[in-house]
Amino acid sequence: CTSFTSPARDKITFDNSMADVAISIVASLVERLLGPAIREGKCFLCVNKFIGDLENEKKELVIERDNLLDRVEQAKHRTEEIEKPVEMWLNDVKNLLEQVEDLEQMMRANTSCFQGQCPTWKRYRLCKQIVKKIELIGKFKGKSNIQPFSHRAPLPGIQYPSSENFIYFESTKVANSELLEALQDDDIYMIGVYGMGGTGKTTLVTEVAKKVEASKIFDKAILVT
Repeated sequence: CTSFTSPARDKITFDNSMADVAISIVASLVERLLGPAIREGKCFLCVNKFIGDLENEKKELVIERDNLLDRVEQAKHRTEEIEKPVEMWLNDVKNLLEQVEDLEQMMRANTSCFQGQCPTWKRYRLCKQIVKKIELIGKFKGKSNIQPFSHRAPLPGIQYPSSENFIYFESTKVANSELLEALQDDDIYMIGVYGMGGTGKTTLVTEVAKKVEASKIFDKAILVT
């Protein structure tokens, strides 16, 4: 079989392809030229819509911020430390919400602008700030679920004072030995030290705590007053 190609048909196909390319280029140019103009025009025609959008976006971000603060408070009750990225998110959102509040105060002070009673450039400038804040809020919304969120804080232990002046009397030595022995007895869960006020009970227990940590009987000794 022999196939034949029509020159006229090839020319039509080629012309159609060139037309598609030309249309695509023109459409791209129109979008680039008119797109910014359309967006800028919305600042004049849709001011009230942008104000409403800003209020809604702000409310949603505040709810997200408050939920995260609740999680932070719960973690701190568990004696956990909050990860730095979580603190950074909260700090950035705090600053952004303060900026939004400043802008809202400016808007309330210039209500006539949004009723068409002030110069167009001033109304345009305020609207541009509103749009920018809406975009910034969008960058933080839905980003508060940061992992890892927190980690267990290390036990502080006791900040031991100097024991250079601590004197072991005979009774103190006996109490010291009894305490160390009791601390190594797995069947004992609570130990009481009693005596007259000012006889050095707290100092004795602190000295024993030093020895407990040094000898690795316990990992940490914590002093609670």
